[in-house]
Amino acid sequence: MYWFKRKKDVTPSINGLILPGGGARNAYQAGVLKAIAEMLPDGAKNPFPVISGTSSGAINAAVLASNAGRFSEGVRRINGIWKNFHCGKVFHADAWSALQSGFHWTVAFATARLGQSAPHALLDNSPQREFIESHIRLARIQHAIDTGALRALSVTASSYSSGHSFSYFQGVDELIPWQRTRRQGIAQEISIDHLMASSAIPLVFPAVWLNNEYHGDGSMRESAPLSSAIHLGANRLLIIGVRNPVLDATPGAGEYVPYPSIGQITGYMLDTLFMDRLDSDIERMTRINHLLGETNARSVEHEDTILRPIEFLMISPSKDVREIAERHTNAFPRAAQVLLKGLGALAREGRPLLSYLLFEAPFCREMIELGYQDGLANRSEIAQLLDIEDSAAV
Repeated sequence: MYWFKRKKDVTPSINGLILPGGGARNAYQAGVLKAIAEMLPDGAKNPFPVISGTSSGAINAAVLASNAGRFSEGVRRINGIWKNFHCGKVFHADAWSALQSGFHWTVAFATARLGQSAPHALLDNSPQREFIESHIRLARIQHAIDTGALRALSVTASSYSSGHSFSYFQGVDELIPWQRTRRQGIAQEISIDHLMASSAIPLVFPAVWLNNEYHGDGSMRESAPLSSAIHLGANRLLIIGVRNPVLDATPGAGEYVPYPSIGQITGYMLDTLFMDRLDSDIERMTRINHLLGETNARSVEHEDTILRPIEFLMISPSKDVREIAERHTNAFPRAAQVLLKGLGALAREGRPLLSYLLFEAPFCREMIELGYQDGLANRSEIAQLLDIEDSAAV
């Protein structure tokens, strides 16, 4: 957990919620949000006027934004989705699909046919589009904005053509698009294509055609994951991460270390995409806060940017998510297990990849419960950040 409390000033407080990506790990966010919902009185308004999501975090964000007029209902819907998840709602996990995927990739490697005629991705996630269509009423987002229940929703995706990170946002009229080095904020009504693009994990899921470019997972080019919410006016941030912050031990001298499998390498890449940049951005924001605190400045202007202190709280899993995933390996459909075993993802070293793809109820429910307990453990910090009375306190 990271915590920073800024000095009181006259700047209006706008709460922002950051939901980074993490595949199946994002069930953890549902549990934390459940704890927050229980802290609020019945019928309480949405405590997060700004909601920013990336990858599968973008889907959680869209559910919340579309129910911003009734926050508890949005949280209930998110929890219901994750509690009843299975891989078939995200990608085709039947035996025939797994056999086809394995065969196509084997032929592509064997014949050096990794160009235009190669398979587009390891898995076919077309069921995900159908799932989003049936569970998220995107038209309600604008209604929430019009009624004042929501200031903005931001969804980030990465372009394979221009190499830019695009934060597509839908919000109040006063919001202004922004442009920084290789990242832009673009005002646009959020659609299913935006959510599909943001969660298109590279190599695992196919790219999505959007605004005349192919897009992939928003985490790929997201060098500053906190910036979207800040650009949209948030100055108090709740960040719900999905990785235990404890570092792995360095192998000892003479200890056997197997050569990394494809599954281990892919899991390492996903850790880098989803987690490392978030940690770096938090470090950068902490340094800026410290600098402003040392100079007793409420803000510092630099070119076209105004730096202000940002109050924030990060909540992340108190247990190793990889160990939880390892306990639920058998929850995968048999065909998916065969495919992942061939990649080395079912070995201990492949646990990171496993934890990103384990869209099965037993794993998701344990992640929800972990998030819920971590949320309860941090309820005083949450109440202080959001400046709310904890209605569930005894």
